[in-house]
Parts: sequence; structure tokens; C-alpha cells
Amino acid sequence: FSSRRRHTRLLTVTGVQTCALPIYITAQVSEDSVKIINKNLFVNTDTFRCEVTLAKNGHVLRTETLDTAVEPLSQQTYRLPFGKQQRPGEYTVTVAFLLREKTLWAEAGHEVAFGQHVYQVEGIPEAPACGVELVRSLHNIGVRGENFEVLFSVLNGGLVSYKYAGREMIEAIPKPNFWRAPTDNDCGSLMQMRYAQWKIASMYASHKDYRKGMYGPANAPETTVHENSVEVAFTYILPTTPASECRLAYEVTGDGRVKTTLTYDPVKELGDMPEFGVLFKFNADYDHVQWYGLGPAETYADRKHGAKLGIYENLVTDNMARYLVPQECGNKEEVRWAKITDRKGRGMLFEMDKENGPMMFSALPYTPHEMENAMHPYELPEVHYTVVRVSKQQMGIGGDDSWGARIHEEYLLKVDEKMTFSFVFKGL
Repeated sequence: FSSRRRHTRLLTVTGVQTCALPIYITAQVSEDSVKIINKNLFVNTDTFRCEVTLAKNGHVLRTETLDTAVEPLSQQTYRLPFGKQQRPGEYTVTVAFLLREKTLWAEAGHEVAFGQHVYQVEGIPEAPACGVELVRSLHNIGVRGENFEVLFSVLNGGLVSYKYAGREMIEAIPKPNFWRAPTDNDCGSLMQMRYAQWKIASMYASHKDYRKGMYGPANAPETTVHENSVEVAFTYILPTTPASECRLAYEVTGDGRVKTTLTYDPVKELGDMPEFGVLFKFNADYDHVQWYGLGPAETYADRKHGAKLGIYENLVTDNMARYLVPQECGNKEEVRWAKITDRKGRGMLFEMDKENGPMMFSALPYTPHEMENAMHPYELPEVHYTVVRVSKQQMGIGGDDSWGARIHEEYLLKVDEKMTFSFVFKGL
């Protein structure tokens, strides 16, 4: 068996697919009704208590009990206790089946099945933020607004400073990231050998063109001034064979938000990659994580049918799984927003770009390379940073077996056309 947990599908739901134990109750949820298909051979659904919860943007509004009595191998449609909502926001309808009484294997109230449906009610677009001030020098480009300052380095090729409310937020230049720490399943399929160029690309991406000599000319950042924002973009050379490039752009608005966009024109010979996103390093004091996405456990492209959409929180160290060999862990799928903060609530907020859709988010004490270099937990280095990875996608973790089976093609990153990923970050 694979080293990663398996999930048996229980509920197939429009919007989000979820599961729990093999009770085989399938719910198809719409905004005002739920269709329950009981695939049990002997158990009626009235054996369980059915609860329906309505949440807006992750916050619970109402929870009601729904009386169901679907006989084995039958189906029935029920009206939900509340209709479709009209106020702007993202709404989640969750239908859950709970034990009515204590059993030998679980307490009363234990959830045995659930399903979710997510829908949007559009609102009036937000008013544009106030303008920003652009400051140029020979080696730096600065952008200032109320309560924040952003500094880009022409010499070092990237975002070198983001100050919010007078506090420096970042510890290193954010860089494009295409790598994850290999899992046991990856090792079995020799993923490191097949994808090694993307590890090199993540470690050594540079705004300087090494192909033109030891001190190759640097790619000057592109600066574009808009009505209410300033965009600074860097082109990075990736030391792959054949060589490739990516572009990382930052658009700063007057409220301190920075829309970050990573683009890459696929090179056919290089194929797909383990991950496509941006890696940040923050002070280790930012050790609290909260996110609105799938949870509460780690989720991956091919390991998320057992997760619910909601608001969750933990500590950065909680996301490090206790595997015998350190490996990729703590990933969160379909994230709308996430934030890392210190104990006083100061830190950084990450938000999905509405046009781009939900993002992948990870907050760990180590980089993928540090985890990969350790064969045992005690070999991991001292914690110096909180490492955040915000990504469009990470390839699945496989699991058909751990001795050669590769990840299913539908869970690989698609590189048959230009790749673009956008998200927003802002100080708290």
C-alpha cells in the first residue's frame, strides 16, 4: 500500500466532492434541495441524524435538522430548510449524517457522511484603491502608499522589502518555485530523476543570463504605471536544458495589496513540473496559520475528497507530518485566503485572485530542499523561517503503490499552453 492515506468516496456533490466511511450515501446538493441516494443494502437513512449547515464565506449562518427516511437502495429528494441566498458572497451548503446513539466504535454525534455544495452570489465590484507614489534610483525601485513601502532591487532582481505599518515583513526575495519535497511514492517512481531540472530551476533561477558569460547581463525589470497602481515585473532565466524563462510581476495598489502574477511559456522538452508557484520566507515568529479552504487535514489534487470547505487554523509546526523520512506535507487545496500571523495577529494575508480562482497554500518551517535533504526528523535544521508556498497547483502524490506507479495523468500540471497564476498578498 502507499504511504499516504486512502479515502473511499461516500458523497458525490456538485461543487465539492467529499467522503467519509463506506456507508455509501450519495448526496447531490443544489441551492434549495438535496437528493439522497442510499446505497446501503440494509440501513435506512433515518438511522442517522441529518444536519444541514449554511455558511457564508466560511462563517456558519444556520444549522438545521432535516428528517430523512430513504430506504436501502433507494433515492429521494428533500427541500432544504433554507433557500438560495441573495446577498453577495460565497455560500456553502453542507449535508451531514451523524450517529444518533453511541456505538462500540464511535460516540453519538460522530459524523459518518457528508457532502457540500458551493455557490456564488455576485456583488458590486470594489472601488479602485487610492494611488501610490513611485520612487526610482539607480539600483532600486520604490513604491509607497499609506502605511506601507515596497522596494524592488534592480541589482538583485526581485522584491527585497515589504514594510507594513513600519515593520519589515519578508526575509528573502520571493522566488518562482517548481519543486516539492519528494514523497515515499515519488521515490518509488524515481520522480527525483525525472523532474530534477525543476529542482535546479527552483534553486538557481536568476535575472542574469548565464548563457552570455560569467557576468551575463541582467534582465532589467519592467515598470508600468497605471492609474491607481504600479507594476514591476522581473524575467528569470531557468538553468534547464533547453533553457527556459518565467516572469514574476508585482502590481502594487494604494491599500498595500500586491497582486503577484507568475507566467511561464512551456518548453516541450521539459514537460510538466511538480509545482507552479512562488516561495516566500518570513520570520519564524509568524507561526500561526489560518485559512479558508479545504481542511482540516492536508489535501492534495488526488487526496481531497475527504475534506470540507471551511475556515481552519493551526500552528506552522502542526503542518509537519511525523513521517519517518521528512517529505512533502501540510498542503492545503482550494484556498480562498490564508494568513500567517504572530501571537499578536500581525503578519501577512494571502488572497486568491478572483479571475484565477482558488490557490494552493503551504506554511512550513522548512523549504522543500531542506526537507528533502533530511533522512530523519532530527537531521532537519534549526527553525529560522516560516516558509510559505502559494501555488496554482501541485501534482498529485500518487498512491496506487509505492514501488513504481506514477501519478495519474489527470493530476499532473498541464503544460500544453501558457501557464499563468495570480494571487494577492497584503500586510496585517
